[in-house]
Amino acid sequence: MDQSESETIARVDTFAQQARRRAKTERAAVEWAIDELGSEITIQGIDIDPLLEKAEQSRESLPDRHRRAYDAMVETFDVDLDIYEVYVFAYPELCGALSNDGSEGGGGGCANVLVEPSIATSDASRPDAPATGPLVLKNRDITGRGLRPKSIIEQPPIDDYHGFLSVDSCGTVSIFKGVNDRGLVVANTNIDREQDDVDRELQIRNGTIVRRILEECATVTEARTLLESIPTYRLMGQTLFLADEDDGVILEIDPIAEETAVEAGPVATRTNHFVLSESPATESSTARLNRLSSLLEDADRIGRDELWRFARDHVNGPGDDSICRHPEPETDEPNGFGQLTTASSAVFEGGSPEIEVTIGNPCTADRVRCSLGGEVPSDLRTGRQWLARR
Repeated sequence: MDQSESETIARVDTFAQQARRRAKTERAAVEWAIDELGSEITIQGIDIDPLLEKAEQSRESLPDRHRRAYDAMVETFDVDLDIYEVYVFAYPELCGALSNDGSEGGGGGCANVLVEPSIATSDASRPDAPATGPLVLKNRDITGRGLRPKSIIEQPPIDDYHGFLSVDSCGTVSIFKGVNDRGLVVANTNIDREQDDVDRELQIRNGTIVRRILEECATVTEARTLLESIPTYRLMGQTLFLADEDDGVILEIDPIAEETAVEAGPVATRTNHFVLSESPATESSTARLNRLSSLLEDADRIGRDELWRFARDHVNGPGDDSICRHPEPETDEPNGFGQLTTASSAVFEGGSPEIEVTIGNPCTADRVRCSLGGEVPSDLRTGRQWLARR
């Protein structure tokens, strides 16, 4: 891509300014998505008031700086504000209502791999590169027939908060993976497990805690200290992949048992159930975990090329049970809203503030490498590449 089609972003002074700039960048993609969702809600006669109530409760759980960012986005977009709030804070529940079968699907996505330096290879495309830090792969799977566009999201440092780089949903304040300016990598997989008696306003959502770690922490140790300062029952079930220049670790966070189990080793993988703790394990999650485990067992050394090969794997699919997930061929409308598909894939290296990413299925999309503070193709920042795939 020509340099003229790429751009850098300048530092800003406040979270509201950054959110407003981002909203202007992503405006076309977000307004398209909200219009599409609004049409489908009208066609199906969905009552969004219960979803709006859940969304409002989730909004109250945000740190003040994230709430200011959300309010700045609201002021920028020309959309139905109720639908937009549900899009941001209750999207899995909305997809469940639109799927016509009650399935929310939010707990059945994502597949991650962590590779320690002891078995990681240097970057084959840059032979002179120094020994790699821990590598992290994340396939992000999401419901909703592609109506939550994805873009490269970059936030520069603000005040004493770290800047970060990610690929995630346009127009939202949640972040589910990324790397910050200190090279700290964070990525999660969701587990359908949370305390029923914790008010939604008090529950710290997965996308909030991942963003907080990126903004507030410089190392794996600092991230763990932050997590330990929060009562575990206030979190949601997830596995967190953490990596810095020297260390890599997986944390299984169980809010019901109020425990965090830790795994550190040369290589490990997770889908959407706990391995060290008890939890629900769907057929899809088990199939994907078993396939990833077999791929890892067959590899003596693992580098970026191997991780991308894993991300594109279609064994058991390419449908709900494969690592690279595509719509099941027998899934008709409107049930397609409950179908999980791979929306993006990313490879991170601990200690390196850059991301190698595909938007869409990794088996068909081109890999692009972006650096924090560097030039990023404008069609990736705006979500135009996502819209072009439609």
